[in-house]
Amino acid sequence: MSKRLVSSIFLIACIFSSFAFAADKEKEKITDLTPWKGNNASMAKFYDSEDGERYFEKVAEHAPKGYTKKIVKDHILGRYAPEFTFLNIVDENTVIIDDQFTGDYVHVGSVTTHAHIDNGSKNVFKFDVTWQIFKTDSEEMIKAGYKYLLFIPFHGQGKDSLRHFHLRYGNENFDFLATDPSLELWWPTLYQPAETDEAKIIAKKNKDAKSRGENLPPLKEAINE
Repeated sequence: MSKRLVSSIFLIACIFSSFAFAADKEKEKITDLTPWKGNNASMAKFYDSEDGERYFEKVAEHAPKGYTKKIVKDHILGRYAPEFTFLNIVDENTVIIDDQFTGDYVHVGSVTTHAHIDNGSKNVFKFDVTWQIFKTDSEEMIKAGYKYLLFIPFHGQGKDSLRHFHLRYGNENFDFLATDPSLELWWPTLYQPAETDEAKIIAKKNKDAKSRGENLPPLKEAINE
């Protein structure tokens, strides 16, 4: 799985400024997967359109020297797109990934960590985040690398914003997945297409592409993350 890639404006919109909403939701008692129930899609699907490709082009136009459309795209998807396309939460326990892997998960607790994001450019963000931890005994899920699923509640509910959540996954101990510095910049992001006006939101992103590009760190720093 890719864990080291770059961005800044999306981070502001998707994580920093909207975590207040997520924090409120986290105060509610979470015992199962109900808050994420539905067919959730990777950010790769969100950008899979002509407008999505145009967004990467515009960001690259305003990025520091050396960036190309492909580098911008690889960086954004590498940081925010999980390795699968769809995560279907069927009910309070059952998860299906890309119609290939199925398993039941139980809630085993939560962990609150302090996130420190230095985007290598103009901003450093510090905030607390609570991950809801789910574990499976499904052999096929574990073999595929999904023993643990760590969720943050849906957020980004403002006008013209993308309602989404963040997920981390793996067979490593959940403490590693939530706190290891090597994963500091890894924020797999999913949303529900059925509830999203994708065209409207990507159009807004295209308007903001200049700022996104200008806030990317120097290419050398991005590659070394």
